[in-house]
Amino acid sequence: MRIISGLAASALALCGCSYSSHGPAENRSVEREGMVATGDVDATGSAEYAGMIVASGGDIGRNLDLAGASVTSSARVGGNLSAAGARVRFTGTVAGNTEIEAATAYLGGRYDGNLTAMGARIVIEGDVGGRLLAHGAHIRLAGRFAEPVQVIGEGNRTSGRAIISGELAAGGQVCASRVEIRDSARISGNLTVIADERPNASATNVTYVDLAGRDCDRI
Repeated sequence: MRIISGLAASALALCGCSYSSHGPAENRSVEREGMVATGDVDATGSAEYAGMIVASGGDIGRNLDLAGASVTSSARVGGNLSAAGARVRFTGTVAGNTEIEAATAYLGGRYDGNLTAMGARIVIEGDVGGRLLAHGAHIRLAGRFAEPVQVIGEGNRTSGRAIISGELAAGGQVCASRVEIRDSARISGNLTVIADERPNASATNVTYVDLAGRDCDRI
């Protein structure tokens, strides 16, 4: 047993990571942190990962908090998800609300609650059951969105670019200097597009408003 414990301690020191769990069995939470914080866990409570490289999976009963330079997860989260990093990729499921802050974010999977995503480049290919708030320079909506979406474009001298190629089941509002509506897009409900030019869409439920030099985050 001492040899096994010694090997485990050496491995942790080598990767610069630590692992801890606390709480009763019915609400046990897990923490991983270090240069490399990776591994699947099954936690009846919440889980936290922090490090330069973060990768998580497994079943999390309550909330999942991820922070690192590179963040990847396919976890099944019973509560809320919070993820922040230079690069964030999530392909799991979230029963609660989700908050993402990243320079580059790819979001697949399923989000039953509201989804808030902020970053320079955001691609959403997942299924979003709640409301979407996306704020960034380049945003692509390629998934399915059950509730109204709100997209706020930004940039150094422009208000960014937004591409709609998925399904907007309840319309919403998209503001960016350039808005593209691809042929694959399916839009139900009323969608308001605020942009420098009218998008290439002939649907009667799409209303165009001239951006007229304004910033999207001030509309």
